[in-house]
Amino acid sequence: PWTTSLFENAPAMAMGVRARWDQMGWKERPLWCIGGDGAMFDIGFQALSRLFASGMNVKVLVVDTQVYSNTGGQACTSGFIGQISDMAPFGAAQRGKQETRKEISLIGMAHRTSYVMSGTIAHTNHLIESYIDGLNSRRPALFNIYAVCPPEHGIGDDKSVDQSKLAVEGRAYPLFRFNPDAGTTFSECVSLEGNPALDQDWPVYTLNYTDENGAAQRMERPMTVAAFAATDGRFGKQFRKAPPETWNDDMLAIADFLQLGKDEREGKFPFIWATDQKNRL
Repeated sequence: PWTTSLFENAPAMAMGVRARWDQMGWKERPLWCIGGDGAMFDIGFQALSRLFASGMNVKVLVVDTQVYSNTGGQACTSGFIGQISDMAPFGAAQRGKQETRKEISLIGMAHRTSYVMSGTIAHTNHLIESYIDGLNSRRPALFNIYAVCPPEHGIGDDKSVDQSKLAVEGRAYPLFRFNPDAGTTFSECVSLEGNPALDQDWPVYTLNYTDENGAAQRMERPMTVAAFAATDGRFGKQFRKAPPETWNDDMLAIADFLQLGKDEREGKFPFIWATDQKNRL
């Protein structure tokens, strides 16, 4: 059976159905509640929080597109700081979204009553294992899935898996699980399993390029969140190309720039390495 109401009402509606099912002896039947980030992060957030607090056995699947995709791609609380969209323009007065992202997985975890995971379609083992664990739990469960919206993210229709992988590797969207039944301490209940290079600040990737003599070269670089953002149309205006004749000693690779204190950053310009259409740095 399937029922549809106003999209912000899904958690509240699910609680009503779950109460009736329990009265009828259907405690083992899974009940799913599905919505986007607009429905769950924003307009339906109060109902979602109430569902977590209730302890009812309802599973919530959130399609986290980080924009209001259904109404044209406006800024929303699930979006990253700095991303550019309708209602978050880029200009002299404002350079994209000014609010930090609302982390619904951390908020779900803070209720201490619910199974919570963040995942992507590019990490299928983590995704399937998390679904199984969440379904086996008799608690509320939140499955927050990074969902690329190609027209609003400015990427190709066939790039959703690749972009999801980059989001995890760049630490923009880490894989995460919180299972209150896994132990008695916080560290026992939280898992970051599946994320790359857990013992380092950033994973490392290989950048292949052609030098000024036409020879193939390669360099190992940190895969920072800026490297992820550079591939996403939402952040395009935050970047400027720097041809070789502009390079100077005040430019600092962003992984090194982030290690500096606030005062030390004055006058420094963070950069990431990239290649042009001729594969030159």
